[in-house]
Amino acid sequence: MLRQLFWHNRAFTFLALSLSFGAVYALNNLLTAPLLLAPGAHLVHLPSGFKFLLVLVFGSIGALSVFTVSFCAAMGFYFSGNLALSFELAAVNAIGPLLTRKFFMEHWSLHGNLTNLNWKTLSAMGLMFSVLNSSMNQLVLYWNQVISNMVDGLQIMLIGDITGVFLVLGFIRLVLLLIKKYTPH
Repeated sequence: MLRQLFWHNRAFTFLALSLSFGAVYALNNLLTAPLLLAPGAHLVHLPSGFKFLLVLVFGSIGALSVFTVSFCAAMGFYFSGNLALSFELAAVNAIGPLLTRKFFMEHWSLHGNLTNLNWKTLSAMGLMFSVLNSSMNQLVLYWNQVISNMVDGLQIMLIGDITGVFLVLGFIRLVLLLIKKYTPH
């Protein structure tokens, strides 16, 4: 019943994804505060991996959840009162994984239901997403004069995004291997 509600009720899916992503985002920022080396740039950023997966699996609903959580975090904590900057950052956080998904569907023949997804394609997608996400976020921060040196922030954020994406993918791969190992045939 809950499974059917989750997959077939878009409002419930959006709410569940937003709450889950918000919890991961908040927990990561709480635990890795010392790794925030430049505005918007963590040295390790697990939410980037989750953001990538949410949009990959759930498409526009996942992107809307990412936008919502990113906007709330920017308005509530990082750039309080700066509506334009918060909106721009939330938009690029949602658009980056959507563009990556769209590119791979159109140019790598990735099926919408992900049935032909393999680890090589997933890794390539993770790298493309990391470059795109870091570039767009740092460009918005530079454009809005939050940072004066885009290159330093970009280098840090790129490392954090790649680390976050591949730690999340590695964890998922480990879980799948354990399920396969301990599931009776």
